[in-house]
Amino acid sequence: MQLFKMPPPPADLQCTPDAQALVERDEIIAEASAIQAVTTTEDNQKCAAVGSTIQGCIKEVEVVRKQLTGPYLAAQRAIKETADTFCNPLLAARDRLGRLAATYRQEEERKAEVERRARAAELERLQAQERKAAEDARKAAAAGDLAGSLMADLIQAAATNATTVAISTPAPEATKTTGQAFQDRVLCFECTDPHALYLARPELCNAPTPKASAIKAVCSPDHPIPGLKLWYESKVSFKSR
Repeated sequence: MQLFKMPPPPADLQCTPDAQALVERDEIIAEASAIQAVTTTEDNQKCAAVGSTIQGCIKEVEVVRKQLTGPYLAAQRAIKETADTFCNPLLAARDRLGRLAATYRQEEERKAEVERRARAAELERLQAQERKAAEDARKAAAAGDLAGSLMADLIQAAATNATTVAISTPAPEATKTTGQAFQDRVLCFECTDPHALYLARPELCNAPTPKASAIKAVCSPDHPIPGLKLWYESKVSFKSR
């Protein structure tokens, strides 16, 4: 995608110092190199003069550098603003789709959890049936009831087989969709009162703004903090293809 057209950098753009500037710089360096020791007032005055010349040269270079790069920095800001304006509707559309997908995925996770619980309950029922059949077979054999013992053995075998099948069956999971990444219980926050937050927990602030990394590392909605609203959300992010 081509966002917009920009003229290329000027072909005559020079990133090397002017020859005369190099000569003047080297003369200053030579003058500084001639000072090997400072032992008298005159030596110190000379040192101060040359040092001031060097500092003035450095300051002048910085002024020129800012003058030259100013238009490029302004262009960079303009490009960033244009890109942001262009992408804002896309970000809004992406976030809306993410919320829809997260709601769907939450429901799929809920259904999978219901199935997992039902599967666990069924497995427990089969194992109880298997234990009861084994106990019934033992009692029938002890009482000399061959038919009862045989029937209990058959019931136990059937329960054992059903239990084996239930254990080997993969646990239910929510369907994963290519191109999406799902995160459950993502901590979200909103600073409702920066002053109250700073007074209560200054380590959570880069005054006057909240420090997102610190908040996400240590905070929980279960422990309210003045000036800070906390909650969990499920989120879906999209991967570019």
